[in-house]
Amino acid sequence: MSAPDKKPVETPGEWLRYANENLRVAEYALELPEPAWHTICFLCQSAAEKFLKAYLVAQGWNLQKTHDIVVLLRFCSDYDNSFTGLLQDGAILNEYISAGRYPGDLTFEAIGSDEAQEAVAITQLIADYVVARVSVPYPPPDAA
Repeated sequence: MSAPDKKPVETPGEWLRYANENLRVAEYALELPEPAWHTICFLCQSAAEKFLKAYLVAQGWNLQKTHDIVVLLRFCSDYDNSFTGLLQDGAILNEYISAGRYPGDLTFEAIGSDEAQEAVAITQLIADYVVARVSVPYPPPDAA
């Protein structure tokens, strides 16, 4: 078996596949009898990050390690200025990079249904925005 031409991190479709998976799990978790609100928000932040990196990689951007949605949106705006319209939503998702992720986090109890639903809605907005601008099949064929 020969090595692939590109590493998965250089392939927009792989970023979309992982982003879609994170978002689908978050959406599913909303329907559970006792949802883990903080986990849903964390998954949404992670999915949005991956959607934005899919867009950036598709533009030829050299991958940079950052989890900051606002920073990624600013990189995206270098290619398409309309991404600046998502900065406020990105700042909301940035709250979930670490909030509620670890025991003893003071914000753990402050994350509830409203925040989780908002995070899912913002992530879907970012997903739709990116998918409309990237010529890669979405959802990926194996995302049933």
